[in-house]
Amino acid sequence: MFKKLPIESLSVGMYVEAVAERSGSAQAAKVAKKGIIKSPEVIEKLKAVGVISVIVDTAKTITETSPTSEVAAPANSNKARSFSDKLASAHALYQQAKQLQAQALDNISEGRAFDMSAFVELSDGFVESLFDDQDALLCASMMKNKDDYLLEHSINVALLLGAFARYLERPMEEIKALILGGFLHDVGKVKVADGILKKPGKLTPEEYQEMKRHVEYGIAAVANQAQLPQIAKQVIAEHHERLNGKGYPAGLSGDEISLYGRMAAIADCYDAIISVRCYKDGEVAGRAFKILLNDSGSHFDTELVGKFIKCIGVYPVGTLVELKSGRLGMVIRKNLQNPLRPLIKVFYNWRQKHFIESREVDLGRTFEEDEIERTVRAESLSIDIPRYFEEFMLTG
Repeated sequence: MFKKLPIESLSVGMYVEAVAERSGSAQAAKVAKKGIIKSPEVIEKLKAVGVISVIVDTAKTITETSPTSEVAAPANSNKARSFSDKLASAHALYQQAKQLQAQALDNISEGRAFDMSAFVELSDGFVESLFDDQDALLCASMMKNKDDYLLEHSINVALLLGAFARYLERPMEEIKALILGGFLHDVGKVKVADGILKKPGKLTPEEYQEMKRHVEYGIAAVANQAQLPQIAKQVIAEHHERLNGKGYPAGLSGDEISLYGRMAAIADCYDAIISVRCYKDGEVAGRAFKILLNDSGSHFDTELVGKFIKCIGVYPVGTLVELKSGRLGMVIRKNLQNPLRPLIKVFYNWRQKHFIESREVDLGRTFEEDEIERTVRAESLSIDIPRYFEEFMLTG
């Protein structure tokens, strides 16, 4: 079982899955990889670099430690991991990605180089998590914070591109490269003034021209990164190109846009629509799908849009839904045979306005009479969804 602990509660023998929160500069020294805490000195080092809390795997925690190394490899286990365990691992990986993204953006904004090898390693971790349990990682990505949009949007696009490429049965190297491109597709935005990025109203023509330059800034930021595959560079350069030639920065049209640029355009637009920002609420997935379909043929590749929707599903994992019984829950598993009847984890009684014991409701079972009434936007609820996610979803 995974638990989030403050650094003050960490002790020798505990197995740290990931750092949950850090304070101070994102340029602080990198925290050691996950593993068993071997000595009090390790805890002091974590405190020294600003670690506030960590994700601990109680199943791997030991009472006696061996003197072999500071961080030991996790013990092998044949026991099947529960969805909650997989979700906790995915959540920890997502938080790690946010930290790395923040560090890279800090460096780029100051004109310094960033650690590409760390992004390559992170991409490998995302690929592993996608193939271990894609739904868990997609679910973890749905816990959005409007103040972290730039960080989370890039991570979400990386995840969507990885899932989409896997659905299209692209080669493994392409999947990794697309994830890398997703992580970095918007790095140029750190060169755009916050007053433009976060403006709640319509941009002036001059402001819009500056906003569009984020692609050029991004291309320049990665120009000297020899480790970055060409596919990733195409994602960065082409995610705002449109089939009708009215995109930017190059005004490419039709087949001039690579497959990867066309995929990135869809993933980027989809996540932007469903995400909460400082000046707007997020839309439900169905609304995002309608926009993509309406713009198919002019902005987006029609065939790819259809496949993307099938990949994500009618009720994407992480979607909040109200059932006809009045219960509120989160989609945690798609139903490939019957997309309208996924696996739900219910936790709230919508009619009586109180929490209920969380449990899984498999709408795909023949004897289950309940069904989805509607999708619900998290912002419309007077419920602390992120708190629920940590207290109930991550603990089973």
